[in-house]
Order: sequence, then C-alpha cells, then structure tokens
Amino acid sequence: MSEYKIIKRIIDLVYYENKNLNDLINQYKEDENIVKIRYIVYDLLRYSTSIDYILSKLVRNIDYDVMGILRIGIYELWLSKKPEYAIINDLVNLTKEFDEKKKSFVNAVLRSFQRSKEKFIKDIDNEYSYKYNIPSWLLNYLKKEYKNNYLEIIKSFMYKPSFGLRVNSKKNSYNEYLKLLIENNIEYKEIDSKIVLDKAINVSGIPGFYEGLVSVQDVAAQYMLDILKKHNIEIKNALDICSAPGGKTCQLLENYDCNLTSVDIDENRLKKVKQNLDRLELNCNTILGDANNKRWWNGDKYDFIIADVPCSALGTIKRNPDIKITRRLEEISNFVQTQRSIINNIWELLNLNCYMIYITCSIMKEENQLNVEWLSNNLNGFKIIDELQIYPSENNDGLYYALIKKVG
Repeated sequence: MSEYKIIKRIIDLVYYENKNLNDLINQYKEDENIVKIRYIVYDLLRYSTSIDYILSKLVRNIDYDVMGILRIGIYELWLSKKPEYAIINDLVNLTKEFDEKKKSFVNAVLRSFQRSKEKFIKDIDNEYSYKYNIPSWLLNYLKKEYKNNYLEIIKSFMYKPSFGLRVNSKKNSYNEYLKLLIENNIEYKEIDSKIVLDKAINVSGIPGFYEGLVSVQDVAAQYMLDILKKHNIEIKNALDICSAPGGKTCQLLENYDCNLTSVDIDENRLKKVKQNLDRLELNCNTILGDANNKRWWNGDKYDFIIADVPCSALGTIKRNPDIKITRRLEEISNFVQTQRSIINNIWELLNLNCYMIYITCSIMKEENQLNVEWLSNNLNGFKIIDELQIYPSENNDGLYYALIKKVG
C-alpha cells in the first residue's frame, strides 16, 4: 500500500470517525515506511486548522474520498521538500483508485494552491486560529480564562513534542545519569532537576533504557514527586487508579518503599504497566478494574491514592494533534462528571488524615481548579492542601495537580 494511501486512511478515520491517532499509527508499526508516515500524519494534523481554511477558500462541497487527498496535497505543497510535480502526480494517481472522474478536479485544486500559496500564507499569519492551528472554541476559551498568557499557550501547540527522561533513583543517581548522557554525546537541558533531550531519539539509543536506569516521561508528568516531597508525605500502602501506562506507578515505586496497587479498566493498557514494571525491576499488584465501582477492591484502605483521572487531554495537543479535531467543547462536562464519579467512588478507600493526588493533563479550569473546588464542597473531609497548574510550553505538556488530605 502506498504511503499516501495509508496517510489518507489514517487522517480520514481521525476526521470522520474520531479515532485515536496513536492507535491508528500502531496498526501500521510494521510498515517499512512507518517513520515517514508517522511524521507526515502528525505534522499534517498539527497544521490541520490552516489546511482546512485553505481548502475552504479553494473549493466547496468536497467529497469524503477527495478531501483526504487534498489535505495531504496542501500539506505537502506547503510544508514538505518533495518536488511539487511529484506530489501532484502521486496524488492524482491515488485519486484514480477512488474515482477516475475526480483526478482532474484534484489536479486543478492543487495547482490553484500552487499559484496562490504566498497569499494564503499571508492570510494565515493574520489570524491566530489559523496561524497556531487551534479550534476557535478553544482559542476563545483560553483568551477568556488566561488573559495574560494565552498567547504563550497557543504558541506551544505548534512545537514538536518534547522528550523528557525520568531517572530511576533505585538504580542510579540523577547526576550519575547526566554523566552517562555526556559520555554518549547526547545533548540535553535541565528543568527543575528534570531532563529534556534536545532531540527525540529511539529508546534503543537512550543509555540504560533497557536496563531500567531511565524512562521516557514528559517533564510536567514528573512533578508529582516534587509535591510529595514538598509536604513530606509518607507512603506505605498506595493505590494508583486509572494507572496505565504506568508512569506514576513506576515513579512512586522508584522513590518510595511501599505496597502499591495499580488499577486500570483497559486490559491492553494494563499490560503496558506490567511491561514498564518488568523493565524497571519494580513490583506491585496490578488489577483489571473500573474506577467507577469497587468490585475489584479487597476492602483494604490506603494511605495514599494517585487519581490521574480521564480528561480532555488538552494540555497534550502538541503530542496528540488529533485532539484539536476530535475534541468538542460540549465534551468537557462529560469528563467533569466522570472525574467526580471516580473521586466519589474511591474517596471511601482513603484512610483518615491521609492523602490523594488528583491529576489531569488538561488546561480547562472546569476539569481542574473548579472541579477540585466542587469536590471540596461536596465530599466530607476533602481538604485542598496544594495546587499546581503547569502550562504547556516548548519543553513540556500541560498538567494540573491537586494534593488533597482527608480530614476528620
């Protein structure tokens, strides 16, 4: 199957069936051209708002099959280094596989963009929604809620994903691992004693990865430990609910000698937790279970709970550009209700005078500060100890943390 045909199939499933991009890419992970396919798909979706704006100016009433081909064409003619004649020729040939009659139409639209490319680029630069490829509903929300820094947030969505590393303190020290990076000529920067590589690399090229010395984890996702140390939290018996793929589970076990139960509703994602535990040589009890009920619970209570709850994931747009297409404003209230249901369900599992950390990878106040405030007003003994909103930037995703204490 041609690269363009695979790319078209993937982006069509994102646009028209709201499929998850990572899951779609994984279906083709054995394809010999997967690196190129992945790059084009992710970058095309990163520029999706401006690409669709351009198409709306070029033509109306585009059929399903042709739309995907034209999206690829605009992206390639605008942002790739491939010869323009080859792009148009390949996409016209691809069109023939779907509808022979539409090949002239595709050819005409792409050549029209060729002639007017500079004008479109100028138009795009004059409108934030197109320039930074952000849905208008999200742009309006950020302007309202983050008047002082919304521009920095939306600019961050156009960066390529950062590449953070988390050092396994049970196997080596932070400074020892920095020496290992230097010895291997791997360039990095430090942010609050956390590592960000200057360039993304395959895990096979990360020193000590397979030996469990280090894990790939975004910098923002590592701040749980900072909060726990700041408040001198002691942990003996812990629960990680909604735990997959296991970053928080492993981070806790790398830094605390505790009994930990890791629960997730998805069997395949729970396997990833186990794989990470095995690689890092860590142990915990993994359970397939639903955070909205207690059928998996054995009756033991915990002195610490990680609640990394399902959310809109809008803080991870640069890592998951399909979110800009599949997410809708009206969905936020559904996430909020799910988050409240989970916290309400597991609140009984936390011992008195003990702690829970509530986490999302969202920048929506409804899922974060406002939701935690609602929980504090509706759950007995729910006391907010600390909050941290991390905004997305060139070096990290956007995450929210709230440290909660259950008081009598």
